[in-house]
Amino acid sequence: MVPNPRFETAVLDIAPWPNGHGFSGRNTFWEYVIRIDERQKLDHMLGIALLDPLFRDQLLNHRDDQLLQVFGLAQDTLDWLCTVQANTLPELARAVSSAHQQVPSVKDARMDAA
Repeated sequence: MVPNPRFETAVLDIAPWPNGHGFSGRNTFWEYVIRIDERQKLDHMLGIALLDPLFRDQLLNHRDDQLLQVFGLAQDTLDWLCTVQANTLPELARAVSSAHQQVPSVKDARMDAA
């Protein structure tokens, strides 16, 4: 993938969830997330959960559409994600790592490169 110079100014401004501190460049990050593949979106979702306790709690205990829509996930991924039984972030991460076996839209780009 050719790097997009526009994304070089991206700022990961997600904590406190959902609006961060309002840094310039924060929207660029979300524009990037919308363009990446489904597996990478899930990876970013887990990364944000590692960084922000409020997001982590909402992700593990509620997983509502409003929380997940910001990632631009496909409907089959959203449906699957709402059925995953996970009480901890490691449990959710294990489910996400095998999602490509259960969800058609989750395709790991790393597996295609092999």
